[in-house]
Amino acid sequence: MLDSLGALRAPPTAAPTLPDPPWLVEARRMMEAGPSGLMDRRDLLHLLGRMNRRAPWTVPWCGLFVAHCLRVADPEAALPFLPARARPWRRWGRETIPQIGALMLFWHYDPRLPFGHVAFYWGEDDHSYHVLGGNQGHRVCVQRYPKARFVTARWPDGWPEHGITRPRPEGAARPFG
Repeated sequence: MLDSLGALRAPPTAAPTLPDPPWLVEARRMMEAGPSGLMDRRDLLHLLGRMNRRAPWTVPWCGLFVAHCLRVADPEAALPFLPARARPWRRWGRETIPQIGALMLFWHYDPRLPFGHVAFYWGEDDHSYHVLGGNQGHRVCVQRYPKARFVTARWPDGWPEHGITRPRPEGAARPFG
C-alpha cells in the first residue's frame, strides 16, 4: 500500500487476540457438551467437596458451575464459603471491570435481598451483559442479563487481566427471565 506521499507502507494488521482464560474455556466446553455431556449437580457438589443435607436438585447451581470452572483452571483456587450461592462471590478475588472471562454478579428480585446469579462475562450489548453460566434456564448457555441488575465484576487473584470486551447483538444470547 502507498501512503499519501507515495511511500510504501505495510497493510494494517488485525489486533492480536488473546486466548480465553482457562476457566472460560472449561465453561464453553461444558456448554458445547450439551445436556448429555454434562455432569449433574451431585457430581459438581462432590467435586467441590461441599455435600449438604438438601437434595442436590434444590441447590441453586450457578455458583457450583463457576466454582467447577475455576477449579479446573486452578485446582488450588480459593472459593468463597457456600460457593453454590451467588452472593458469596461478591467479595471473592478482586474487583475488576467487565471483561471477557470476568465473574459477573447480578441481583434477583430486589438488590437488597440475598438472591442473585453468577456467571462469566461473554459480551455485551447496549442494555445487557451476555454471560456464560450454569443454571440459566436449568442449563449451561449464554444469556443476557440487564445491566441495571449488575452488582460487581470479579477476577481471580494471581491471574493477569486483559480488559477486552466483546460487543454482541441482542439476539446473540437467550433473553433474561
